[in-house]
Amino acid sequence: MTLARLMGGAAIGALAVTGLSNAALAAAGDECVKVLGYEWSGEKQSMDPADMHSGDDGYHIFAVYNRLVDIDDNFNVIPELATEWSVSEDGLTWTFKLRDGVKFHSGKDFSSADVVYSFQRLLDEKTGSGARAVLEFLDPEGIKAPDARTVTFTTKQPVVELPVLISNKFTNIVADGAKQADLRLHGDGTGPFMQEQFTPNAPVRILRKNPNYWDAGKPKAECLRITVAQEAVAAVSAMKSGEVDLMLNVDPSVIPALKGDPNVALLETGASNSMTVSFWVDTKPFDDVKVRQALKAVVDRQAMVDTVLLGFGQAGADSPVPIGSPASYTKEAPKQDYELAKKLLAEAGYADGLKFDLYTAEGVPGMVRMAQVYAEMAKPAGIDVNVVVTPAESFWDDVWLKQSAVTSAWSMRPPGEGLAVAYTQNAKWKETHWERPDYDALLLKANTTVDTEERLKAFQQVGELLAKEGGVVIPMFVHQVLALRKGCEGYTPRAQNFNLNFEDLGCSK
Repeated sequence: MTLARLMGGAAIGALAVTGLSNAALAAAGDECVKVLGYEWSGEKQSMDPADMHSGDDGYHIFAVYNRLVDIDDNFNVIPELATEWSVSEDGLTWTFKLRDGVKFHSGKDFSSADVVYSFQRLLDEKTGSGARAVLEFLDPEGIKAPDARTVTFTTKQPVVELPVLISNKFTNIVADGAKQADLRLHGDGTGPFMQEQFTPNAPVRILRKNPNYWDAGKPKAECLRITVAQEAVAAVSAMKSGEVDLMLNVDPSVIPALKGDPNVALLETGASNSMTVSFWVDTKPFDDVKVRQALKAVVDRQAMVDTVLLGFGQAGADSPVPIGSPASYTKEAPKQDYELAKKLLAEAGYADGLKFDLYTAEGVPGMVRMAQVYAEMAKPAGIDVNVVVTPAESFWDDVWLKQSAVTSAWSMRPPGEGLAVAYTQNAKWKETHWERPDYDALLLKANTTVDTEERLKAFQQVGELLAKEGGVVIPMFVHQVLALRKGCEGYTPRAQNFNLNFEDLGCSK
């Protein structure tokens, strides 16, 4: 299959799946603003912020809870449950002042004890949260509540970007003493919406307006009805028929079907998801760094963007830090180099070529096409990639992290978090089995370096080590496209696809 045929047949590949359940669309909550997601956690769906399995959990968790602070697409810090913050002269203690008059949905008053409990819980190995890998710089004993409206974080080394780093997807605040078994099914947050209908793996979630929300006049909507469609044609059909008000991700292949519709507005983010092809570095043939480098050298990154994303993205350089960031180790994407790939393979003992299975699914729009395009690009180097397409609804549970070569996608994160979430020794989701103490030490240095220029240099060193020796190919970053029905307003998409803010979203009927 040629790249031209892949581009021409992109829509067909995305549409050859079952449609969105009529039962889901006809379910309770017809009066609500209807949100259509694309990721799916299935049986692992949880109301517990510490246990977010995929972006699917973000659809409800970020509506039910608040964090201490929020961040925008440029990683500027925005007040949320904390109204102001400062750092001591030695850079070791950050002090956050908390908002007055905030209540949990249960009626309990919000206080500093809830913040201390939430963060210490995330750092507890028994909780099993993915937060531990990205909050490694925190000392659980250093998180204190001097009074009911004040929280302090004291670290062993200065962490200049601490407010940014503690605003990751796990750090929504739960009530002091809340138990994991209870939180999974019963969310109790301080956020704009309250849980009304939620069962793991059910087709519909309904969230009702919090009448006592601390931000006066919000949320605008009386309720949200959340469903998921992982099939592009079903999602577009639901959008065009008015059964959906907000579609959180439009597959690039079907953007033309919505582009000319006067009843639909398309919204585009900057660099959002990083799309990846990942290999276990402890498993043959990927345990040889020369093989991994060859697998990266075969990629024409701009052609990948043009073919898979139809231009709605930008080239990557095998680091979760986009090329345009000051923390990126390079200012341009690596060039495709077949001669180098062949040379490296020969030196690794694969002069006659290489063959392996690459597992994929449409768990995120474009993943299957990325795998197919990658396979085509690898052929001239003597690399035979057998693309194995699996069901989208079970990919993250049954395939991802269980096969030695998979496709994946990660939401945009600040450098200190993005370089940690899947690649440190403490990472919960070791997508490539990459475990390098020197890498972890470099990243900790980057996160605790006070001088801005030196900190950026340290991040660049970390990114370069991962890009040159790691088991991940990051050919591109997606510019996510969302669709909003006519009559709806107030929704601003963010590059961090899990960071959803429905407070200002409202629709006229």
